[in-house]
Amino acid sequence: MHFHLPKPLHGWREFAGEVGIIVIGVLIALAAEQLVEEWQWHRKVDVVRKALMGELANDRARWEVDMIAARCANREIDKLDQWAQAGGTGPPPAGVSVNPGDFFWMHSANWTLATGSQTLDHFPINEQLALASLYDGVTHRQVDIITASDLGQRVDGLMPVATDDQGRRELRAALGTLKMRIAALTSNDAYMRRHFDAVGVRPDRSDFSADIHTCG
Repeated sequence: MHFHLPKPLHGWREFAGEVGIIVIGVLIALAAEQLVEEWQWHRKVDVVRKALMGELANDRARWEVDMIAARCANREIDKLDQWAQAGGTGPPPAGVSVNPGDFFWMHSANWTLATGSQTLDHFPINEQLALASLYDGVTHRQVDIITASDLGQRVDGLMPVATDDQGRRELRAALGTLKMRIAALTSNDAYMRRHFDAVGVRPDRSDFSADIHTCG
């Protein structure tokens, strides 16, 4: 028994040409789809990068203000400690207060959102690593800032009751702990600046400049 393949209506050459046209059309459609997808990811990356750079610019400005506030706080701590060490005679030094509100907290909400998406996968690997390292530093410094703020509140609470030896000992202990926490912050200044520089972030105070209070 013999089997015969049906012949194309217009011959094999014409049939191959038609198939080729279909294949080329499919390939063009796939390539176009790929280009559209790449363009969409490019746009998403630009939006996320802009959001991260804005957040980090704000964080760098906050960090720089916090370093100024830390120097001011250390001067205030030294005055209070000297007053308490001298027996707390008379009222505390005029105008001296360790204000926990002097420290600006840092932000990482945009980074948290970015890590929950696939967008970071489309960043260059070196940029991913640099951003991750910087945000890790921001997270740890945020803990130090919160702790310093809490200790500042404790100092403010102890000042009115530092009227006897026991009260002054507690105040001096709290001042010493606060000063150590502030030292932990300032010792990381160079580290933070290097990592901000690594991703090309410059400080931007625009959203909180009106809230900055310089010390004397």
